[in-house]
Amino acid sequence: MEIILKREALSNTLQNINSVVDKSSTKPILSNFVIRTIDGNNKNVEFSSTDYELSIVELVSAEIKDHGSICLNAKKVFDIVKELRAEEVHIRSTEQLWVRITCGTSETRLPSVEVGLYPQTVLEELPQSMTISVDDLRRCIDMTLFASITNESRRNLMGVCLSSIGDQKMRWLSTDGHRLAQIVKSVKSLNFDVDKEVIVPRKALTEVRRVADLFGENVNITFNDRVMQFAGGEIIFKTRLIEGKFPNCDPIIPKDNTLEMFVDRERFVSSLRIVSSISSEKLRPVKMIISSGTLKLESEKADYGEVFDEVEMEYEGESFEIGFNSRYLLDVLSVIESKTVKLGCKNSMSPTIIKSPDDESFLSVIMPLRVEW
Repeated sequence: MEIILKREALSNTLQNINSVVDKSSTKPILSNFVIRTIDGNNKNVEFSSTDYELSIVELVSAEIKDHGSICLNAKKVFDIVKELRAEEVHIRSTEQLWVRITCGTSETRLPSVEVGLYPQTVLEELPQSMTISVDDLRRCIDMTLFASITNESRRNLMGVCLSSIGDQKMRWLSTDGHRLAQIVKSVKSLNFDVDKEVIVPRKALTEVRRVADLFGENVNITFNDRVMQFAGGEIIFKTRLIEGKFPNCDPIIPKDNTLEMFVDRERFVSSLRIVSSISSEKLRPVKMIISSGTLKLESEKADYGEVFDEVEMEYEGESFEIGFNSRYLLDVLSVIESKTVKLGCKNSMSPTIIKSPDDESFLSVIMPLRVEW
């Protein structure tokens, strides 16, 4: 194989490839990636990598002098290419699986791996599908992924659950058992059984979100019970879906939280950061003392200090106190874009709903903490 690529395009693609590559030492073959020319396509070459769970296929413009395929170590090639300075990179396979990479006055000779040993990414025709704008896809991921679990303790919660609620609308839902986030968005087209749901892994959604600009205006998402593919522009992601049943979260979402309050989001965020700053506990608990027109926040009293802060708010109900993990509050406030946030409470021990007054499609529910100071 012999190809010539633009250095900047090659570097950007290798960055995407490296984000998928398995960086553990348990499966050495997965530290590589494949460059392949495509029969009948003399303008693009295909880059692909996989960690068995998530795969990426990206087409890159190239001048193709000789067709073929090579398999190289992803990190080594990326580390080399990002330091190159000339505009064009010349990649050529030679005898006995060696590859030469030339750019300006720089020349590197690397060993490659037999392409047949690398697991191939097979793109499939999948029966169910939806098309969503890239802007809406970004928003749906941002508004839900923060509430999913990041460890292996409950694998079925390590992602976002997608389900159809009819009328061309999709429900995106995540929870870690202490909080949940939900957004409902209309899609441009939908072929998804109403009684089905799929759980998309965190890593897949994180990578799709990171390169969302490469999809163009819309993303075509196809799936079955086993895998899902995100396609748009010159890039495709394929991921295994998480097996198992996602918990029924509908009973957790309060229906009778009548104590409603409105507070300036930026002022609320600033106050939470101040009050939680001295906490040494993992949960960083804060107490919220709510009374007519005023929200007072305080930290747990410790040997090295205590912090109080006060924020104006719109509230006319009875006074009460409630405690929260401050990080949970900050996480949801960071994805809401409106100037004001709406909190709905029932009492000091019941789940609290947080919404944007400007967007009824989103809600988050946070379980309170028992604070005894």
